[in-house]
Amino acid sequence: MKEHIRINAGNLLHNLLLFKRITGKPVMFVVKANAYGHGLREVIGITRTSPAIGYYAVDSLDEALAVHALQRKTPVLVLGWTDREELEELVARGFETVVPSEEHLRMVRSIAAGSGRRARVHLKIETGTNRLGIDPDKAVSLLKGLDKKKLEVRGVYSHFANIEDTTDPAFARKQLALFRSVLPHFSWPQIQRHFSSSAASLLFPETFFDIARVGISAYGYWPSRQTHALYLQKNKRAIELKPVLSWHAKVAQVKQLEKGAAIGYGLTYKTFSKARIIVVPVGYYDGYDRKLSNASQVLVNGAKAPVRGRICMNMFMADVTHLKRVKVGDPVTLLGCAGHERIDADMLAEWSGTINYEVLARINPLIPRIIE
Repeated sequence: MKEHIRINAGNLLHNLLLFKRITGKPVMFVVKANAYGHGLREVIGITRTSPAIGYYAVDSLDEALAVHALQRKTPVLVLGWTDREELEELVARGFETVVPSEEHLRMVRSIAAGSGRRARVHLKIETGTNRLGIDPDKAVSLLKGLDKKKLEVRGVYSHFANIEDTTDPAFARKQLALFRSVLPHFSWPQIQRHFSSSAASLLFPETFFDIARVGISAYGYWPSRQTHALYLQKNKRAIELKPVLSWHAKVAQVKQLEKGAAIGYGLTYKTFSKARIIVVPVGYYDGYDRKLSNASQVLVNGAKAPVRGRICMNMFMADVTHLKRVKVGDPVTLLGCAGHERIDADMLAEWSGTINYEVLARINPLIPRIIE
């Protein structure tokens, strides 16, 4: 197999149980975007009997159907926007769906009336992110005319705008105060109140409410350096988030180059002396970002090797002049540990000018995933 992803089942289960212990709440495990690039089928297979999980959260109908096909016990919440056709199937299948506006609520109510089934909804309260969401005052007024024969409100929630990228929680506290202002109007016993993200679950117990919504950190990564720093400042005991995914390939070719030889498209790198390079059959189609050109490193036989030249659609090159006995078929680690060295999603994110979320989520879903 020239390229594959390895998924560490033990690390994933460790992280989920860690968040259940930290929060004292069941985890709403966010598995959208192909389980943050890890592989939805593999991740659900590993976690479907985990005692930590109270909900799965996805973005779309297609993802909800995929989760439901793999497990029928744990409820599924669709966090993303859906049109009428998709809503009809969501209601018919009993999935829980987000209501982000008065217009959306009317559409859900109409579908429920026509189908003879109660729609299960979570009201999304707008508290400052200004994405999908209902203004707090509007949400309260909507509740007064709610037809409980057609609509079953299963949850109320919001989402933080600035809790990961700062050590100042002032804006997050304003959002939390707005959210709290509507909660007295949601007094039914079955309602799940949720506001915590990974960062909030690590930093602010007042956001835990009924269930802890966790994404990136369930996969073993801190949401940001700021979150990590603030956690260490607030807590004497360190915790270990264990990365779940590693990414592997093989050496496809070894080339000897003379001094001044150009490597790759655009001639963006030229050798300063005689050099030996390898070709790795992975490219930006696979999710290895083009911005990693001349910027990143890979591990070849457990040793670091710098990427040289532009990342191509399906391959890239790396310099192994300093390494002995590199041959075709030798292992190349793009993300993960090999020998005593490590390359993680935070490093790839720094080299490419993005965040660890994007590094993971953009890994091509067609790459084989192997559970270990």
